[in-house]
Amino acid sequence: MAAESRKFTFFIIAYWHDPRFKRKVGGLIRIFELADNLTRLGNNVVLFLPKIGFPKKQSIAKVIEIPFIDLPLLRLLSFQLISTLILFGKLVAHVDFLYVRKMNSFIPMLMAKLFRIPIIFEIPNDPYLGYQSIGKIKRFLEKTIDKYSMRLADKIIVLSQWSKRRLNRIGGIPLSKILVLPSGTDTKLFRSLKKKECCRKLGLEPSFIYIGFVGSFFIYQGIDTLVEAAPHILEKFANTRFLLVGDGPMMNTWLNKVKEERLRYAFIFTGQVPYKKVPDYIGAMDICVAPHQKDSNQASPVKIFDYMACGRPVVASNIDVVGEIVGESECALLVDPQMVDDLVKGIISLIEDEERRKEMSIRGREYAVYNFDRKKITEDFLSNIQKLKAKRISFD
Repeated sequence: MAAESRKFTFFIIAYWHDPRFKRKVGGLIRIFELADNLTRLGNNVVLFLPKIGFPKKQSIAKVIEIPFIDLPLLRLLSFQLISTLILFGKLVAHVDFLYVRKMNSFIPMLMAKLFRIPIIFEIPNDPYLGYQSIGKIKRFLEKTIDKYSMRLADKIIVLSQWSKRRLNRIGGIPLSKILVLPSGTDTKLFRSLKKKECCRKLGLEPSFIYIGFVGSFFIYQGIDTLVEAAPHILEKFANTRFLLVGDGPMMNTWLNKVKEERLRYAFIFTGQVPYKKVPDYIGAMDICVAPHQKDSNQASPVKIFDYMACGRPVVASNIDVVGEIVGESECALLVDPQMVDDLVKGIISLIEDEERRKEMSIRGREYAVYNFDRKKITEDFLSNIQKLKAKRISFD
């Protein structure tokens, strides 16, 4: 059978924990989407995921829910132990690839080596920036585990060219071993919608100018800068509202900051919303923002892909991974991180120029569909690992 027509069996193992999703859907959207697209392309996929956030409801692939002890320190350790035992029993069956998302354990990869199964290792964030924020003992352990995980892997997945260069320069990993798999977006779900219809569905006043943000509320997202910019924008455009979609550790801090600045009337905090409803919120926005801090973890921000796919102009911090995503599309205005004046000027310039916003919207949508559709990304991924499988078979 030709390599192009072969179908494979994937075991995908990923750990995450977020107490907000113990009783509701939520989790690793990127992993779910990868599993779903692989399945739609005719492959057999089994996900090994922690029993949190109803994972079986979130994927068309088969899901094995891994129970764990929900206590600090024991969560990850218990997940690793139980998933390893279950995985060992399953690996005796025919498996073509083991896909492991970085989780501070290389035991599953050792088992895969034992069964001569090609290993794909995903590193979602830059590990070298991560090491800087943890203590010496934990740093030593993580660096050691990551080093051996990268050695064991047949292919390493990163989300950006920036990360690929870092792994090569700092970690000494050959460029040929590293595959860039952007976060991308579901361009059928995230699409251009009419603002008035979206506002009607969400109970929002369509006459307002909505400056919007979608994402997890972590400090590096830079919402502090947006709050500081807000009075200057409102001074010129009093009918502006700031629509913040999401939740996270910084929610109360940012909410209190807005209250202290007497801006509560101008800010709408939606809290966590169902994934499939996010396009309606982006559709209600006139301008989308991603004001990352300078010391951002340089992860590939999914929000940028979603903004583009929804045909919304973007104002974002000029950090490496964002510049890489928007490229030459001219769908985004990049400003200096944590510079309030720059963010104000960028947003106001787009509020004042409706024609430019329309042009950016069209370019962004076209660019996302052509370059960052998740189904196409999955097809590229399959093409690359088919070569890896063919090479392993020839060695056998």
